[in-house]
Amino acid sequence: MKEKRVKILFSLFFLGIILLFARSFQLQILNWNKYTMEVQELSTRIVKDSPKRGNIYDRNGNLLAWNQRIYNLTNLGGTLSEETEAELYQVLKGVVDNPYTVIDKLNFQKRVNLEINSVTAQKIANIDKNLQVEERYIRKYAHESLYHVLGYVDNEGTPRSGLELVFDKKLQGQPGYKMINIATNESVSPTIANAHSINGNNIYLTLDLDLQIKAYNYLKENNYNGSVIISEPKTGEILVFVSYPSVDPNLFAQGMSNLEFQRILNDNNMPLLNRATSALYPPGSIIKPFVAYAALEGGISPQATINSTGRYDLKNSQGNIIASYYDWYTLGHGETDLVKSLRASVNSYYYWLGEKLGIDYLNSVADRFDITSKTGIEIPNEKAGIFPDPEWKYEKFDTIWYPGETLLTYIGQGYVTMTPLQILRIYNILATQGEYYQFSLFKKEEDAFGNIINQNVPLLRDSYEMNEEYLKYIYQGMVEVTSFSGPPGEEGTAYQSFSDFPITVAGKTGTAEVGGGKPAHSWFAGFLPANNPQYSIVVIIENGGMGSTGAAPIAREILDDLVEKYHIQ
Repeated sequence: MKEKRVKILFSLFFLGIILLFARSFQLQILNWNKYTMEVQELSTRIVKDSPKRGNIYDRNGNLLAWNQRIYNLTNLGGTLSEETEAELYQVLKGVVDNPYTVIDKLNFQKRVNLEINSVTAQKIANIDKNLQVEERYIRKYAHESLYHVLGYVDNEGTPRSGLELVFDKKLQGQPGYKMINIATNESVSPTIANAHSINGNNIYLTLDLDLQIKAYNYLKENNYNGSVIISEPKTGEILVFVSYPSVDPNLFAQGMSNLEFQRILNDNNMPLLNRATSALYPPGSIIKPFVAYAALEGGISPQATINSTGRYDLKNSQGNIIASYYDWYTLGHGETDLVKSLRASVNSYYYWLGEKLGIDYLNSVADRFDITSKTGIEIPNEKAGIFPDPEWKYEKFDTIWYPGETLLTYIGQGYVTMTPLQILRIYNILATQGEYYQFSLFKKEEDAFGNIINQNVPLLRDSYEMNEEYLKYIYQGMVEVTSFSGPPGEEGTAYQSFSDFPITVAGKTGTAEVGGGKPAHSWFAGFLPANNPQYSIVVIIENGGMGSTGAAPIAREILDDLVEKYHIQ
């Protein structure tokens, strides 16, 4: 019996040895590849190597947007102890403007970004185990005026708007990866494989940062809401693209509280609105050079005159007055031809044109020149304007078109609305005698080694046949706007601003009524030199009053800077 029990035990032991050997054989021989991979997966980590986003420069190589190293401080615990707060204050004193602000954010928002060096960061990490310090990069921007051009990249590295979003594929680069063995001993390199990241390409824009800041500050110093744009008519390149007020894109890049964002969102001055491309305004008299050219094409003689008495009476077929419209100079401008109508901005002349030519004719010319179409600039959310006619009004308001609305349309009032950039497009077409080179802010793209990957080539988007003889009268009237001296009602409307300007400017002022008891919008647009246009400009000041006293002086200031910098002759 005892011997039998021993045999059974021996058999079980021997069977166990066989089973153990078989299992070992299965694991180490038959399934070696499978379990080796599992062990490697458990002992390795894949770490993403984020690329640095490319920089953005202006036309002269000045930085507009770049990456800056910061440290993100996170409070993983509750309210900081008094001892921790005291130590933090000592470390941050003399490093940041207000250490108490940092402490408050750590207590209430639990997170704050600081521009500090690595030594200070390490000191903070040693204060309290609940203070986590992480190195990262955020986007930095050269000036607040760039928000409406560049948009911003948020504090998570995601482009949200503007050219940062449009050119994201060029700027973002390609991420790399590291495979690291976390179970290796110190004598063996932990890196198993390494695919390096490729930094993003750099973008150069057509902007001139110096002129951009000056133009922005001219509006800011006068507390003028509005826009200033300067371009090259023969290339479409934009040198200045200002919408005021703006918000500092650095606020979005570093992150802000909901309260801070709501304050911006509810600001009555609407700093998030891009007034250059997304705000529609009545153009007023700024559109008169285009209307005057249309009139010449429509058979109106440039020598034809009307007598401006200060009031223009619209009569019905029985000769009865049904409405009266007025000149800005209430005493009247006297005998007025086409050139004088531009120089002195004589409304009565354009009321007369409206009666002569009608709304359908002017609308057909506006359609031919696409004056309210989107310009095609790279900035997102550009709006199309409105050039009305009876059909448009009926569809919009289910009512008929009245004769007086034709007269108002001929002076850029009524239902006509355009963006400042669309106005500038008209003036570029006039400056080039019929050519529209598409507006662009992109100049070139370079890789990290300075090799040019892509370069902007001026794009002739639209070409219109224009009569050179007719254009001579338009140019003469626009030149007299800035150069003709005379008594009130005769003098060029921008003469007081440009009388001593060293370059001849072909320009036009505009005073666009807005109703509601508010002051008119103030416009100035033009190009220079008048005989060989190299640059064009548009300025609008919301509720700025007359174009001659609001927009024209601002245009003069920024054109002084332009002429000085680029030595225009």
